[in-house]
Amino acid sequence: MTAPVPPAPAASPTGATGPRVRRPEPVLAVGLARNCGGAIGAAVARVSAALAAFEHVQWLVIESDSSDDTVARLEALRREHPGFDFESLGELRRTMPLRTDRIAHCRNRYLERLADDPRYRDVQILVVADLDGVNDLLTPEGLLSCWDFEGWDVCTANQRAPYYDLWALRHPDWMQGDCWRQYEFLKAHGLPREQALQAAVHSRHLRIPEDAAPIEVESAFGGLGVYRRAAIGDSRYIGLAPDGGELCEHLTFHAALRAKGRRIFINPRMVNVGWVEHTRHLQFWPTLKRNWWAPPKEWLMRRLRGARG
Repeated sequence: MTAPVPPAPAASPTGATGPRVRRPEPVLAVGLARNCGGAIGAAVARVSAALAAFEHVQWLVIESDSSDDTVARLEALRREHPGFDFESLGELRRTMPLRTDRIAHCRNRYLERLADDPRYRDVQILVVADLDGVNDLLTPEGLLSCWDFEGWDVCTANQRAPYYDLWALRHPDWMQGDCWRQYEFLKAHGLPREQALQAAVHSRHLRIPEDAAPIEVESAFGGLGVYRRAAIGDSRYIGLAPDGGELCEHLTFHAALRAKGRRIFINPRMVNVGWVEHTRHLQFWPTLKRNWWAPPKEWLMRRLRGARG
């Protein structure tokens, strides 16, 4: 049942007053920041506007390893907006040289704050957002559509262009493993580079219709995730594989959730962005260049290598 329309809420960092449908669950929006001083204000404002349907929203950003004015911009946001906070973890690169290890460490810090900080005691929904411009199309209606179906513990975003976040994706029919490892395997065993890319990577960038049914997955992210706090418990992120190599931190976190029976979905109606860096190569001209120039170029290079041998 739709709640009665309350008086206009206080302005968010965007100044938006929000839609007429209201959600009572207290929300904590979180994200990571590194060298994004020029974009952090707009990114926070965009996600805040999409969260305008929620009656109580707080922000927590975890920063590390910035060499620009990111910290100063975050301090300004904290001064200007009482519900906004951030924590800087300083320079982590010296002790954590691998990027995914640092990311997992920072994500675990917001989970620790969620668990221990009394300001977040009543939070019921955790919204995890990338703050690098991948949520520019997010709307209140798209976010609220998560509550149009039941049975979810996590809802993740869709894109208006082909789905981009293959590294965080696991699905028994769509993405069973690491597509980049498959690409390296195919290339190492004789498949030309472009054919290996098409088979292992490009073919997985599906365009999901916005009116499609929610897709249950083993893991996904796509720049935005809506988590029920009750589903998280003591689950944590791990950014290193058993062999010490880099590993997408969302995979381990979501595996821990699913081990407890939690359910994760891509919500096709929760669109957050269109074309991004990871999918622009699928547009017309880059595709034409690959299909018409790359094969003869690879053939020529193989002939030249053979001639030299």
